Amino acid sequence: MATIIIKGASNWRPVLLNIMRKAGIKADTLPNFKRRGQSALWLFSRKSRPYRIIYHLGGCSAIFCVLARLRGKRVVSHWIGGDTTRYYGKFNPRKRLAIWVHQHLVDLQLVDSEILQDDLRAVGIRTNIVRLLTQTIVGEVTALPAEPTVLSYWFDDRFHFYGGHIVFALARAFPEVKFLIVQASGKGLTDIPANVQFLGFVDNMPEIYRRCTCLIRMPPHDSVAKMPLEAMARGLYVIWSVEYSFTSFARDFDSARKALEEILCKQQPNSAGADYVKKNFSIDDEAGRLRELMENSFGI
Repeated sequence: MATIIIKGASNWRPVLLNIMRKAGIKADTLPNFKRRGQSALWLFSRKSRPYRIIYHLGGCSAIFCVLARLRGKRVVSHWIGGDTTRYYGKFNPRKRLAIWVHQHLVDLQLVDSEILQDDLRAVGIRTNIVRLLTQTIVGEVTALPAEPTVLSYWFDDRFHFYGGHIVFALARAFPEVKFLIVQASGKGLTDIPANVQFLGFVDNMPEIYRRCTCLIRMPPHDSVAKMPLEAMARGLYVIWSVEYSFTSFARDFDSARKALEEILCKQQPNSAGADYVKKNFSIDDEAGRLRELMENSFGI
């Protein structure tokens, strides 16, 4: 029976479980409780007894971490995406307490990129990098589609965070280009450009990548996200709010428009970006790194 249980971001659990499987680590997953406090009730129930390590995807809440340690559990906190933004801005007692908890009560701190590592180093939290890479990071480069197509992504309730307003402005500026939006349904939005199509949840992203020329990802803060890497692995161009190798950096409409104009003039796929991903990102390497860190920290 597994002695590790995974808690936190449900959309990343299959990715972590795959890496753990390659590392030879067994783990179970905690159900997604809908009510506040249910995680704490589980922690003090008999169901938690077999587990000695709680692996939290995302920064673990200070209260839960304290309770876990009182129950004799060891804690792993694996920071992803925009988790570190909670420590931006003016400090208050609650933030200081959370930082102290992560400094002293979390046994193993992991991040999925150098960006998040720098964020946490700035507030005194030391981390190790284990990238949460998906199976779809492995792909073949194909020719650019005959019809220029831009891909973007956001949740229905995160339209502005992911730069949806910038994507809509670009769609109006380039009416001859098709814009595909995954994950979101478009519900609640008005004045949607005619060349924007919402696809909702997609379970076959490689097929969507084959239809696209480039990916636009514009959140104000990001890690080394999976979609830009997956897109580059297949030869797509990427417009991103992160300065990164073989991508076009943009933070607003004007810079994104200029980048898209340049990309639409290209005849060949982004082979340099695909080569970069292939050489620098490996699920097997991340599995080996996770295995080493877990062995050193917990003797697994």
